[in-house]
Amino acid sequence: MRCGDLKLLAVVPALFVALIFLASCATPPPTQELADAEAAVADAQAAGCPDCAPEECAAAESALKKGKALYSEFCSELEARRMLIDARAKALEAKNKCTVIPPVMGEELPFKDIFFDFDKSYIRADAEPILQENAELLNNNPDINVVIEGYADLRGSVQYNLGLAQRRAYATKAYLVSLGVDGSRIEAIGIGETEQFGEGRTEAVFQLNRRAYFTKGEALGARIIFK
Repeated sequence: MRCGDLKLLAVVPALFVALIFLASCATPPPTQELADAEAAVADAQAAGCPDCAPEECAAAESALKKGKALYSEFCSELEARRMLIDARAKALEAKNKCTVIPPVMGEELPFKDIFFDFDKSYIRADAEPILQENAELLNNNPDINVVIEGYADLRGSVQYNLGLAQRRAYATKAYLVSLGVDGSRIEAIGIGETEQFGEGRTEAVFQLNRRAYFTKGEALGARIIFK
């Protein structure tokens, strides 16, 4: 075999390997991924990074930095794309953690009171749909706690009415728990006759004062009355 043939045989495999290498690099640059990652990191910073989510923010910024470095390197498009996608994901995670949903105020949660018969603490039929609505509000707003205050009219001793009011509050809480509300989110207390919703001694006023009254839980901030 001639010397020229030997040289050709040596060159051909090298060219073949080079062609395979170049073909594997025939990937468009991750331009869109870079833009998406930069925008996501900017949004996270606007939401409060790094104070509110230091680990997630640091991971997002680090991945973005590495992705941008790989972006400009020859035949590193695939690795750059993976790094930039990871940067965007971390930035979105940071933004979600930093985004604080404002607490729902009382006027947006119209809890309704229920009423009781004289000297009774059972849940009346007309109160059941009201409590079902209240339970739905609580289940749809898991960050809201409530205090149920039991009340009584002026008939009976102060001590007796206090116990009666407490039983009314407990019965109301138990009904909400039976509808799927976490009992730890509900505080039931008896107020008795010490506070009244109406003045006088007519039956209409007595009925007005025999109630379970809903207020916002103290654990979530200022006490807000739900009329």
